[in-house]
Amino acid sequence: MAPPKPSQATFRILDRPDLPVRRIAAGNPIIVQGAVGAEMFLLKKGRAEIRVGAEEVEEIGPGDIFGEMALIDQSTRSATVVAVEDCEVVALGERQFVELIQDAPYFALDVMRTLVERLRSMNRRI
Repeated sequence: MAPPKPSQATFRILDRPDLPVRRIAAGNPIIVQGAVGAEMFLLKKGRAEIRVGAEEVEEIGPGDIFGEMALIDQSTRSATVVAVEDCEVVALGERQFVELIQDAPYFALDVMRTLVERLRSMNRRI
């Protein structure tokens, strides 16, 4: 049996007034593969595509997160995320990420589940 999909309600805890909302017009990149990343994001509104090279690997919608890998390992972005529709995203830096993990441990578990789900999906592709 497949593991349960992370609860989007948990990721909605990122939708807080102390974290500003960024607006991205359809067709524009939100993050770019190879760029240095210091934030992860909650997609608050709209739809976006996660692309590795020229290949779309996942489409995400409201309540989904992305950019968590570069935040966790302080490395470059492993994928590009492009707004398919006009989007609103909430950015979370490392300090806020650590605070949130301390305050809501299940948030960390859901981030790990998202990572594992994406890794397994990529493994099936290769």
